[in-house]
Amino acid sequence: MLVDSIQITHILPCLADPSKIRFHAEASADLGGVLPYLNAIVKGAIYNPNVPALTFTKGERIISLHPRRITGAKLDDLDDARSILDDLTVLINDTWNRRAEITPSHERRERLTPLAIYKLLPRTNCRQCGLPTCLAFAVEIAAEKRSIIQCGPLFAAPLKDKRDLLLTLLTDAGYQVPSPFRPPTDAR
Repeated sequence: MLVDSIQITHILPCLADPSKIRFHAEASADLGGVLPYLNAIVKGAIYNPNVPALTFTKGERIISLHPRRITGAKLDDLDDARSILDDLTVLINDTWNRRAEITPSHERRERLTPLAIYKLLPRTNCRQCGLPTCLAFAVEIAAEKRSIIQCGPLFAAPLKDKRDLLLTLLTDAGYQVPSPFRPPTDAR
């Protein structure tokens, strides 16, 4: 068994859906070694071996694993968060116990979708980025044809939470985020 427990450290309102919650949690063990094995078996996961981080969805929930920290968004309530973490503990331990049977994958997989990026943009269609709509900008970001720093309104103080979440998702997925805007690794 790799993980004895995962403890929730913070419960916050969800940025994408105010009727939901998000959480930060800490694992009792370093998860860095299991991430390539999870990357091999979790369908649709986004893996960045350089961070390292693995992000995936379970239903509409977004789960991100780092060596010691786990975050989740779009959860119904605290009971839902605990249930997700219980399931995650089983998945991590089962994967770790079966690692001799699994070929680890160190490849970065899956890209963020334009819609996932768009949901965290200001959605003002202000054209400061040079494009007619925020959705067009999100498509360009997903294709790595534009830099997130071209969105001026995103860097205004009122959008700090959305900006931080988007910058974390982009960084975790291996997108180029200029170093002054990268989230600190110890904060995640």
